Amino acid sequence: MAGPGIAVMLLIAAAAPGAQDARKVLEAARCNQCHDSAVSEENPRALAVYDLHEKDWPARLPDARLPKLLGRLRGAPAADREIVRRFVEAELRRRR
Repeated sequence: MAGPGIAVMLLIAAAAPGAQDARKVLEAARCNQCHDSAVSEENPRALAVYDLHEKDWPARLPDARLPKLLGRLRGAPAADREIVRRFVEAELRRRR
């Protein structure tokens, strides 16, 4: 019989990825070249959309724009796209 520790571990494993997880994927996809003020400030329009350097980087993204993150990841590995997809869904649920 499984103890409560295993149930907690399963819940944690099933939890949606957070902003940090999505940030790592976006950095791996080189989105930080334009969307991270610690890397470059040469594209202020991109930084106005979101800045990965900010702790709460998705806060400035309106609900309608969050799913567009996936469009930039067409060439990323499926596992990375899934992380961002799950993050976007969880973020939109959190905002409601």
